[in-house]
Amino acid sequence: MNAHDGDIEIGLFPVPLVLFPGGQLKMTVTSAQDQDLLGRSLKEAEGVGLVLSEQSKWANDESAADASSLEETRFQSLPEIVSVGTYCEIRDFDQNTKGQLEVVLTACQKLKVLDAFEDMSGGLRAECRLLEPEPSIPIGPEDELLVGILEDLLAHPGVAREARQSRYEYAAELGGRLVELLPIKNAVRQRFLELSDPLARLTRIERMLDEIQKEKGAGELLSLGRWTESQAKK
Repeated sequence: MNAHDGDIEIGLFPVPLVLFPGGQLKMTVTSAQDQDLLGRSLKEAEGVGLVLSEQSKWANDESAADASSLEETRFQSLPEIVSVGTYCEIRDFDQNTKGQLEVVLTACQKLKVLDAFEDMSGGLRAECRLLEPEPSIPIGPEDELLVGILEDLLAHPGVAREARQSRYEYAAELGGRLVELLPIKNAVRQRFLELSDPLARLTRIERMLDEIQKEKGAGELLSLGRWTESQAKK
């Protein structure tokens, strides 16, 4: 199913990460509610939404036990999510060796969550507005440094195979892949996602890398392996 234009209602997955259009993610789905959401999406040939949430769980949590009404319970059990995420197509699905459902998602388009709610099975659905795609601006010689950094990141053994299959021929793709892989906080990734100008995003990424380089006092940018090692020692 191709990405839509306008407003849609889809299943929504709160996740502790940020995925940009063109990015790919392999996700393990363990809860019955989320499996029902995926089953409905597959049956209706529709995609799903991914939005950032730092909560590890949201459905039927203990905070809902003291609610004085059904509506209050429903409100309290909803996760804290950001308003801008991505619409993703389900590219593949299978069971892993533990019998858990695994799906491969490809992010197609940014979306804005207008209203989120639980469906009858307890899964999260939302009314969303699909945002205009960013302009397709090819990368050029001035982007060679960022391309080199991205290729170093992609070559790291800790990067998932799905991420390595992503393209970066355009400024939006290059910026998206960098933000997904650089060891930065999710809140920073989210701010980059919410930018609509791919060139402005690349400029801010360069500025951020310059600041990191100055803080490290290094003569060159760190590779992902050395970078993540230095972050772990903090």
